[in-house]
Amino acid sequence: MLQYGYKIISKGENMKLFSKLVLAGILAVSGLSAYNPLDGVKAQKADALKYVKKFVTANELKQWIKQNKDFQIVDVREKSEMLAGQIDYIETIDLPRGKLYAGVKSGTLKPNKTYVMVCRTGHRALLAAATLNKYYKFKNVYVLKGGIKAWIKSGGVVTNGLHLGPVKITLTK
Repeated sequence: MLQYGYKIISKGENMKLFSKLVLAGILAVSGLSAYNPLDGVKAQKADALKYVKKFVTANELKQWIKQNKDFQIVDVREKSEMLAGQIDYIETIDLPRGKLYAGVKSGTLKPNKTYVMVCRTGHRALLAAATLNKYYKFKNVYVLKGGIKAWIKSGGVVTNGLHLGPVKITLTK
């Protein structure tokens, strides 16, 4: 006889309990294998697209800069990512996505201005733009399609955190 908790069970009952636990474990593992973490990302993107309708390509953004269009770039990446390289544009605000609320409340971001949200690939920029549009009623928020990676791939100039000046970076595999 084995003792579990307060109930004493026989070896036969022990085998039944063990079998049930093994079956439960198998079912749990099979349930986990059906889980796809990208489903959450897809759902976030689908929800954000309800609130964001304005996008700009890297080449269009280059034209905006040449034409001196009135806008600001908001880089929503983390500081360490920004140090690796940012779009070479004087009107750039460094504001990680997690600090958007502070940027709005401090007046750094204003609902009547035009912004281009930038991140590494465009996903966080899309979520940031959706937040500004949905919760703070911004109207002129664009997302750079493909993020800084698309900017670099298009030949766009970036500056780096070491302040070595504008440089042209080539992406390699």
